[in-house]
Amino acid sequence: MENKELTYSEAIREIEQIISRLRNEQTEVDTLAAELKRASELIERCKAQLLDVEASVKEHAEENEE
Repeated sequence: MENKELTYSEAIREIEQIISRLRNEQTEVDTLAAELKRASELIERCKAQLLDVEASVKEHAEENEE
C-alpha cells in the first residue's frame, strides 16, 4: 500500500497490522526490513498529520480569541 492519501485512521490501522505480524512472527526475515521501513514511513506521516492538526487548532483558537 502506498502513502497516497491515507487517512490517519488508515495509517494507524496499517501500523497495527504490521505490529501484529511482527509480534506473531508472521513476517519472514526477507521482508522484515521492508515491513519496518513501511511502519516508519507511516509513523512519520501520522506525526505530520498530527502536527498539521495541532497548528490548525491553534490558529482557530487564536482567531476565536480576537
